[in-house]
This record gives sequence, C-alpha cells and structure tokens, in this order.
Amino acid sequence: MKSSLRFWLGSSLVLCLGLVLIAWGYSHWYLNTYTQVVADRILLLNELRKGALEQYFATAEAELSFWNTNANIVAAQEKFTELWHREDPLALAKQIRQSFLGDRNIPTGQHSIPDDAEGNSSYSTLHGQIHPIAKLFVSERGYYDMFLIGSEGDIYYTVEKEADFASNLKTGQWRNTHLASVYRRAMLKPDSVVISDMQAYAPSAGAPAIFMAKAIIASAGDIIGVIAFQLPTARILNIMNYTGGMRETGETYLVGQDRLMRSDSRFSDTSTVLQQRVDTTTANKALSGQHGIEFTQDYRGVEVLSAYSSFTLDKTSWAVMAEIDREEISAIAAGERPALSGILAFIFGLSLWSIWYWQGRPLAGESTELARFDLENSDFHDGPNLSG
Repeated sequence: MKSSLRFWLGSSLVLCLGLVLIAWGYSHWYLNTYTQVVADRILLLNELRKGALEQYFATAEAELSFWNTNANIVAAQEKFTELWHREDPLALAKQIRQSFLGDRNIPTGQHSIPDDAEGNSSYSTLHGQIHPIAKLFVSERGYYDMFLIGSEGDIYYTVEKEADFASNLKTGQWRNTHLASVYRRAMLKPDSVVISDMQAYAPSAGAPAIFMAKAIIASAGDIIGVIAFQLPTARILNIMNYTGGMRETGETYLVGQDRLMRSDSRFSDTSTVLQQRVDTTTANKALSGQHGIEFTQDYRGVEVLSAYSSFTLDKTSWAVMAEIDREEISAIAAGERPALSGILAFIFGLSLWSIWYWQGRPLAGESTELARFDLENSDFHDGPNLSG
C-alpha cells in the first residue's frame, strides 16, 4: 500500500514539474514572440512619423521656392528696396509702424491687422498689392507668418505685424534670433532653402517657432533680399501626438540637439516643447546618427521599448523616438496568450489515467511467457503422483 502511494505521489510530482516547465517555456516563447511583434510596430511608427515630417518640410520648401520666384513678390520686393533706399530707413520704419499699429495692442496670433495702413503713402500702395494674397496664403496653409526682408536686414513686410515688423535684423533688437540667422544664411546661399531649429520667439509672445528662408533674385540677377516663413508647432504636434494604435503608454516625440523636446509628451498636461529634457541612451544614439530599437529607461525613468532614428533639418538634427512601456507589453502578452490552465489540467489527468491503466496491465507478449513459465514449473506438469 505504501509502495503504491509513493508511486502515485512520485508520478504526480514528475508530471507537475514537467507541465510547469512546459507552461514556463511556452509563456517565455510567447512573450518573446509578442515583443518582436510590438517591436516591428514601434519601428514602423517611428518610420511613419519621420516620413510625415519629411513630407511636411518638403511641402513647405516647395511653397517657399514658389513664392520667392513669384513675379508679384519679386516686383514688390524691388519697389520696397527702392523705397528704403530713397527714404531714411529708421524714420520710414517708425512711420510705417505708427501708421499700421498706432497705439493698438493686437493679440498675438490674430490676423486682425487692416489690409492697408492709415493714410495714403507709397508704402501703403505696395502693401495693399501683396497683403491680401499673402494673408490668405498664410491662413489657408497653416503658417504663422510671412516676411519680406531687404538685403540690409530691414523687414519690409509681415502678415502678423508683430514687434519684429519694420525692424532691422542686422542692428535691431532681434538680430540674435533664429529669424536673423536664416536671413544671413539665405543671403550667403541664394540657391538654397535654409531652415532654423525650433526656438522660442519673443515677438510671438515666446511661442516656439521654426523659420525657413530663401533669397529673392531680382530680374537683373541681383540678390534683393529674403522671403521667410514662420512655421508654428501645431502641424508638428499633430504629426507626433497621434496616438492611434499606440495602446495606453505608446508615444512618439522629438528631441533636439540641446536634449529638449520638440513635441509634447503624452504624459504631461502642459506643453513640454522646449521644456522637457530627454537625456536617455537611445535619444543620444539617435542624435549621433544611429538608429535601432532596444529596452531602456525613458525620460520618466520608466523601462520602455524604444525605437530611435534621426531626422535632419538643414544644419541641425532631431531624434525621432517611438516608445511603449515594457510593463504594458508584458500585460498585453499575458492577456492575449491562449489559456493554458484547462489544457494542462486535461493533460495532467490524461497522463495519470494512462499510468494507472498501463501500470496494472502486462505488456504485449508478457502474459504468454508468464503462462508458459507457470505451466513448466507447476506441480501438475508430470501428472498426479499416485505412488504411496
């Protein structure tokens, strides 16, 4: 009885250990398989975001290149240049600002400037020729502002008429801004579109802005200034903050060379643009030109699966990041893994029954041999012994 009990306990223990190993191995294999599926998705999201950014900036470059050769823009720029050469630039700038803005305080970002200045002047006539179409273009295409800048740095025209309007980018208070930088670079590279990094721009109430510029060539072939666009962050945020198919913790974001975000974090209620610092292993790899995917800690200190690549923007580059929490990957894998408990219980029961069934039966051929052995060694083999 004790031997039989030990046999069944031993058999049950061996079966349990075997099934536990099978369950562990299957779970480990399924988690690795599912992690690879998630990794492929994260890599794809990274490439999609990068592709969308490339398309956005390529479209902006194409539109800027169209406007810098537009006959009306070139003609207006030539006339603005003649006007600035004919008048005293400082006095003209002060007069223009007063005639357009007066003592009014126009809210930043609102296109509420009149299409013409107060009074009748040569500048007002030129302004009225280009402002309606420029204002419509900026509004419809989602740009923040358009600038016409003279070769000496004078801002002849803007749509928004903010604090930079009629200032000078060589000598004025905005000479150290990214707008002044792209103006100078465009003058030196007249055949190229130059783009700035994202920076808080004081004349736009400190809002983050990107500037794109290209030189304007007169009909005679001379460089007569620069046309520039001010790009807002809204389009970039729309590209990077789309969360479709990213579960609860997936996010994509951008990081600049200064290790500050160029888009918003999904986990913050306030804007993280140019505020949140990201100095992680994968972000640094991306900013050095590498690309790949690995598990690492993100800027929150949470372990994530991080896909990283770089996006070149003229003279600077951004890290394009796509990440999802490792904990969520494990939870999803456990939730989507086929249930094993019922299958393992069935296998366990079937195995015990099989042991019980075959343990009590002789193997094939065994009964014949045993029968022959019993007959050959029985007392009846030689017949009854009748002798006394």
